[in-house]
Order: sequence, then structure tokens, then C-alpha cells
Amino acid sequence: MTAFAAKAHHLVESAEGRLIFGRTTRIRRAEKGPHPHAYRTTPHRLPRPDGAVLEGWSAMPVDGEAEGAILYFGGRNENVAWVPDMASFNPRQAVHAFNYRGFGASTGRPSERGVKADALALLHAVDAAGPLTIVGRSLGTAVALWLARETRPRRLVLMSPFESVPAVLRARPLGRVGAGLVSQRFDCAGLAAVHAGATLVLLAEHDPSVPHEQSRRLAQRLPRTTTVQVIAGTTHQSLPRSVGAQRAIAAFLAGPGDGASAHFASTFMPRSA
Repeated sequence: MTAFAAKAHHLVESAEGRLIFGRTTRIRRAEKGPHPHAYRTTPHRLPRPDGAVLEGWSAMPVDGEAEGAILYFGGRNENVAWVPDMASFNPRQAVHAFNYRGFGASTGRPSERGVKADALALLHAVDAAGPLTIVGRSLGTAVALWLARETRPRRLVLMSPFESVPAVLRARPLGRVGAGLVSQRFDCAGLAAVHAGATLVLLAEHDPSVPHEQSRRLAQRLPRTTTVQVIAGTTHQSLPRSVGAQRAIAAFLAGPGDGASAHFASTFMPRSA
């Protein structure tokens, strides 16, 4: 590839990545759980080889003794500054999250290729001890599934998962043309069959962004121990920060998570009090 072609490819990838990832406009806060004083939060800056710097946070038990680790990947337009408060529902877990490039104080421009390399670097940077749980929301489910293929975590949590970017676009009235042009596909369907650990799939009650039937088709590709729950009173945006979703995740992490029994369950979680 010539220098001109490489530059052109970079510009196209960058522009397409911006359209796919969106941008953060505000930080949405989450209601804290029953253990608000059981952890401390530490901010991070992770330099990358190309000069980008990623902004992140870790929440650790106050005694420093974590029994496992959660690594969270956000959705389109999502600033993940709220994520350390997941520890208020999971007081014995270390919780880690970093903003994508161009989000919050993270520098650079996001792309499928870049976010996958960053995800692996994040895992190595936090040096997660104990059983690993990877959590992804919406666009972040593609990152979570890819990293799960590389690292084989004990548990996987997917919120509003999708089959691919083209599949999401085809489900929208004006998206069919773009579906045939996009090069950053984030193909989740092919990755789902590889994960052998326990999986929890959470869906918003009202979600025009990712149709439930697409999320359920993806869930059916997961080979073992998949539970699907619809969280009442939530939308695509509010799902991850809802008390109902956080309680479901906490209950999932409290289980054995050994993937010993294969089943596909679907439940409807009641509206949070």
C-alpha cells in the first residue's frame, strides 16, 4: 500500500468510526447499590503506542482483596465514568472501564481495529486477578465478544447485543444503503459460538435501537448456559445504569458460573423500586 493509499484508508476508517461510535455529550450517573462505601475509585491514563491516551477508572474493595474482576465496554455515545459504581452492587469485585478514543478525556479517533487492540491492552494494564467477567453494552458487546474469544473469561454479560452493524442498519428504514457500504462490521454472530463460559443477556423493555429478535438470535448462537432477561421500565440508554440490570448482574456473578449446564432461559425482571 502506498503512502497516499494508507493515508486515504486511515481517513475513511476514522470518518466511519466516528459515525459508528458517535460521541459523548454528557456523563450519565447510576444509582448506587447497597454497598456504597465498600470500594474506592482510582482514575487512570493509559498511553497507547500511536500516541493516544485512554481515560479510565478502577473500583477496588477498600481492603484491596478482590475475588474477581469486571471489565466493562460501553455503547455508542457512552461515557463510562459511571461504571465504577457497579462495585456498589458487587463489593468483592474489581471493576474497570476505559473510555473509547475520542470519548471524555481519551484522545484519538475510534475504529473497530483500534478498539480491539485497546481492549486487549486494557486487560493487560489492569492485571485482573481472579475470575474475569467481561461486560459489554450495545456496541460494546462486539468488543466484549471479541475479547472473550481471546481471553476465555469465566462469565460474559451482554446488554442489548446485536448481530453486526450491517444487521442493525438493515433493521432501520433508511439504513439499508449504509448496510452495504460499511466496512467496520463488528460481526458478533461469528464470535458468539466461540464463548464457552456462562452468559447473561440483558434487554431493555423499550429498545428501538436494537430489536429484541436480533438480540435473541445472537443469544441462541451462544453454546452454553445463556440466560436472557428483559428489565422492565428501561430503555436502550438507561438499561446498564438501572437498578434492575445491576441486581441481575450481581445475582449472576454470585452464581457458580461454571458453564456446567446448557440451557436457554427467558425471564422478565420487574420494574425497579
